[in-house]
Amino acid sequence: MADDLSRDVQLLDRDLVAVRRDLHRHPELGYTEVRTSQIVAERLRALGLSVRTGVAGTGVIADLEGERAGGTLLLRADMDALPVEEQPGHDFPSETRGVMHACGHDAHVSALLGAATLLAARRGRIAGRVRFLFQPAEELAGGALQMIEAGALDGVDQALGAHVISPLPFGVVATRPGPFFAGIDTFEIAVVGKAGHGGLPHLSVDPIYTAAQVVTALQSIVSRETKPGEPLVVSISAISGGNAANVVVERVALQGTVRWFSQASREHALDRIQGIASGVCSALRASCEFRVLSSSPVTANAAAPVDLVAAAARATQRAEVMDPGPLTVSEDFSEFTSRVPGCLFTVGAGGPTAAPHHHHAFDLDERAIGLIAEIFTRATLSALRPE
Repeated sequence: MADDLSRDVQLLDRDLVAVRRDLHRHPELGYTEVRTSQIVAERLRALGLSVRTGVAGTGVIADLEGERAGGTLLLRADMDALPVEEQPGHDFPSETRGVMHACGHDAHVSALLGAATLLAARRGRIAGRVRFLFQPAEELAGGALQMIEAGALDGVDQALGAHVISPLPFGVVATRPGPFFAGIDTFEIAVVGKAGHGGLPHLSVDPIYTAAQVVTALQSIVSRETKPGEPLVVSISAISGGNAANVVVERVALQGTVRWFSQASREHALDRIQGIASGVCSALRASCEFRVLSSSPVTANAAAPVDLVAAAARATQRAEVMDPGPLTVSEDFSEFTSRVPGCLFTVGAGGPTAAPHHHHAFDLDERAIGLIAEIFTRATLSALRPE
């Protein structure tokens, strides 16, 4: 039987979907989420909350004070989109060429605004403070740390974050205590050769050919140097260099990521990436430059917040909770959980046939938006319940 909260979520649902679709039409990359943060701030101020803007550039923080003293619970949503050209199957496509919400952050923003609306109407049931945090640049693995450095965690006792997850259908909430999402290092390898004429390759050093051999050789780190069963992923996902068919270019840049769950695996992978790239380049008369662009630790959930979220999800009466095991995707929400007890949970918004995250046809089951808002709200009312 639906309670007053479930009914209020149903009444909010149409507005939350409209907000998500508006944000989807106007995606913004990391640290450029100006329009998004303006919409967020306006809605939070309309709820009577104390709002701070410009945190870490485009981040927004708002505090809801309960009617009694107590602890502080942080609820977080990420706001940034991805540099992906959308090929939509719906009538609200991105209006920004080469940028789209391909990971569901538009839904996360809408859901947290929904939770703020629901909780502001229940201020009398809160002992303590709810901090709503809208974060820039999650996809760049930097926004969370910058917000923390700007004071986002000051006085916070616990932190909760949510993410839609494409492979799971609506009605499934996945989380677990302990390691949940992998740590990540984003790196770049610059392969430097000697420019020349495409018809006289012997007078040049071809960095494109050399880069191709580097990409192939790096696959040995997981397949031949890592113990079977040890979760480690090394991916090269971007290659750039050259713009003419008859020119041997001087330089090629490779960018990729390492996903890991142990510090030993991380250190080994980063060391071997550099060593293999250097060795292959040297053998082919080229040179290389290696650098780590950004890093985030493993997202490790604390047991008590996981139990809090699981109970809240079950209380909605429209979700089952499962432990999917550690996943080799990454989230800089880990910066929060490495400092305070917290829980990142995922909400099914697709299914086996859905397009994966970061895909040009990514979409989501919009029922997940209201479900996330309801879980946030129920978990908060439980965590900050007056004695």
